[in-house]
Amino acid sequence: MPHQSSPNPKTASTRRFRQPPAWGTWVLGIIFLLDVPVVLLLAFFMWWAVTDNAPDIPPGCSFMDPCLATPGEYTRSLVFCLGSILLWVVFAYSIYRLLLVCFDARESADSRRTTIVVTSALIVGLSAVVLCVLSDWGHGRPLVSEQFWSVGRIESYAYFFAAFLSTLYPAYFAVRARYCRYADSRASAAIGETDS
Repeated sequence: MPHQSSPNPKTASTRRFRQPPAWGTWVLGIIFLLDVPVVLLLAFFMWWAVTDNAPDIPPGCSFMDPCLATPGEYTRSLVFCLGSILLWVVFAYSIYRLLLVCFDARESADSRRTTIVVTSALIVGLSAVVLCVLSDWGHGRPLVSEQFWSVGRIESYAYFFAAFLSTLYPAYFAVRARYCRYADSRASAAIGETDS
């Protein structure tokens, strides 16, 4: 009787979790490393703009020629720093959920559709709010009357999109790490059943 080779337990166990391509980790990792200095540089210029255009800054004071700190300065610094970190975490997690629902075939069609719609709406809505508020807040006045491609708008939009781009790598890396854990656990279970 010819010997039939048993299927690879790791391959069989991951049928319901589509394997993310390995090259994606390298490409997004390189983009992430190149993007981080850009985010930090743009954050520096945004902080500069926020300080120079603050309504309570004393005359003759600026980011490069600071005076005694005003009470509002501490608040602005906290809002800008903590707000940027919070938004970065929210976007990274949202993209993680989107990628996960695309790769994890164990999700039902209705669950997948609901997650995609809700998460996409969150990303688009939050992006619209941030893009509308950030440029006005950073320059201490509404920029509605200025051209769409004014320096103030470009500076704010560039900072937002650079920060958004940097969320892709950790989100994708988390999905790939979850796939590896799932594949290893299913393979171990399949080997255990074969041995028994």
